[in-house]
Amino acid sequence: MPKNSISRKTFLTQSSAIAAGVLLSPLASYATEKNKLEKKIKVGVIGCGSVSGMYLPHLSKSPFVELVSACDIIPEPAAKAAEKYKIANHYPHIDQMLAGAPFDLLVNLTDMQEHGRLNKIALNAGKDVWSEKPMANSYKEGRALLDLATSKKLRIWGAPAVVNSPQFAFMAK
Repeated sequence: MPKNSISRKTFLTQSSAIAAGVLLSPLASYATEKNKLEKKIKVGVIGCGSVSGMYLPHLSKSPFVELVSACDIIPEPAAKAAEKYKIANHYPHIDQMLAGAPFDLLVNLTDMQEHGRLNKIALNAGKDVWSEKPMANSYKEGRALLDLATSKKLRIWGAPAVVNSPQFAFMAK
């Protein structure tokens, strides 16, 4: 291995730690502003596949977060995530999650083609949104989501914290 390179394992470990910091830093300021630190942010997570393995361990340990709901169109991953991270509720559909236990912030970890649609549903339901990967699939859709969030005095973040993709491995190499 050349002098200036690091192993894939080291890169992924270091990148995961950085990504967790990127994820939790805005949540800390959001918690301070939203709740004056009197209570935790109630979070609903949608998408309990591989990307959730990057988020759920950190969210479950954050002093600013109470994981309230897990949701996935395939019920088993949501049930497993709920059990593993002691999440009280799990659902197979966003409509059921939004009608279920109340929460403040939707963390969207679904397939990126669904992000715009699901983020819009959450904003229309009065939820702030943290969206992994892009928040939308086009500039126009993203702009419309931002305008919707602003009009409802809500927040939306688009945060690609998953760094263990083949693209990031290539860049590390």
